[in-house]
Amino acid sequence: MNGAMKALTHPTGVVDVISEPKASGVLRHGPVRVADDGRHLEHEDGSPFLWLADTWWHGFTERISQREFGELAGTRAQQGFSVVQIVAGLYPETIPLGPEGRSTSGWVWEEDFSAPNVLWFDEADRRIRELLKHDLIPCIVGAWAYYVRVMGTTRLLRHWRELIARWGAYPVVWCLAGEPPSTWKLEHGDDNAADSLGRSIVPLLDLDEAAVAAQLAGLNEVARGVRELEPFGRPITIHSIPARQPWEFLEDDRLVDFWLLQTGHQGVRSLAPSVGALHEALAHEPTKPVINGESCYEGIAGSSWQETQRFLFWTHMLSGAAGHSYGAHGIWAFNTPDLPGLFSGLAPTWKDAAEFPGAAQLGVGRRLLLELPWHAFKPHPEWVEPHFSEKDLCLPYAAGVENGPRLFYFPGHGLIGDQLSLAQVRLRELGDRRWRGQIIDPRTGSPGPDLVIESDDDGTALLQSGYRGWAPLPSWEDWLLLLRPV
Repeated sequence: MNGAMKALTHPTGVVDVISEPKASGVLRHGPVRVADDGRHLEHEDGSPFLWLADTWWHGFTERISQREFGELAGTRAQQGFSVVQIVAGLYPETIPLGPEGRSTSGWVWEEDFSAPNVLWFDEADRRIRELLKHDLIPCIVGAWAYYVRVMGTTRLLRHWRELIARWGAYPVVWCLAGEPPSTWKLEHGDDNAADSLGRSIVPLLDLDEAAVAAQLAGLNEVARGVRELEPFGRPITIHSIPARQPWEFLEDDRLVDFWLLQTGHQGVRSLAPSVGALHEALAHEPTKPVINGESCYEGIAGSSWQETQRFLFWTHMLSGAAGHSYGAHGIWAFNTPDLPGLFSGLAPTWKDAAEFPGAAQLGVGRRLLLELPWHAFKPHPEWVEPHFSEKDLCLPYAAGVENGPRLFYFPGHGLIGDQLSLAQVRLRELGDRRWRGQIIDPRTGSPGPDLVIESDDDGTALLQSGYRGWAPLPSWEDWLLLLRPV
């Protein structure tokens, strides 16, 4: 459709869409959709799409300039990211017309809430195009869920009509809402906002069951409306909260195309729940692609550093995830010295958080996978012994193609202890062939020397070397092993 015009009909009118010249890089393959296997995403031309997102919830605010926005997008693209998760003005942990939600053009809606603010959207257009220029697909969250109660379903659907009209022809992904059941307490204020919008939000969760039920009912009404409105076939998802799965909040699973989990920010305490939630979502019917859209922001509460980020990425990808989302505490809300933190607590400035090492190391992971038929990989924990289980998630993970490449992840400290040692790692189901192996550093992607692995008569091989029977892993840290049949 290069340079052509296409008319899209809709019950309420006709939209003329004029395409721009095809982009270079990944976007030349077209918009993203769910692949036929129901497990991963692909481009319009059938080429697989590997989701690696950075989280910029407040990315339209004035705390990051247009120039800085473009520079950060360029950095993340260079590191290997493919998606940016961003909220369309109705942000988490903010109140309507609050200073933390302002862009240089004001707020996303007019101050009397009579209509969307055209100037805000004109400014946001430039940022959406900046992401696309860097081959970063925008995952656009319509609103944080409590805005269903703040604004009502009629205004939110008007909000969605603006989003779809502005950006639906681009290769975007839609997210219906963030944290569907999280209902912040609403109190009447003294401002002059229209109707029930003369309210403020108290930074405490409202656990009233009636409020939660009303919010979810409104959200489902909005979800049905978005599905009816959206004419471009862009994928739709919904965000979740820790310890709850996203389908619990929908009246019909068909309202979304894939699952976007949130699994907790409590550092090591969130690792087991994260892996467990991912496996539960992968087993849920009907089959849909699964991505952990939010877990353990790097640096949050002074924890969840790069080793946590690597663990989450590799355990999820070798378990069957369609991709992974990264976040840095300080970037999601674009914190500055003047805004050191919202209700989630104090954060480093976004410029400092942009330098955290976990982002680059996950980019290394995505680039490594792109060199393999990752979209055909299936989890095969039985290919290595010992392997992870609910009792011990720090034992090895394995995935790959039956007669092709196999990738193993060894979490840090996983194979040391009273009853385990590195000398006990046995590779299984190798057949009667030889394999070429490489130990790969997940921090840099650098491969070590080639290993030649020959299976025993039973199709297994002990992964070991000469020094005291230890395997050829360079240290107690986490490592990857890539096997290819010879």
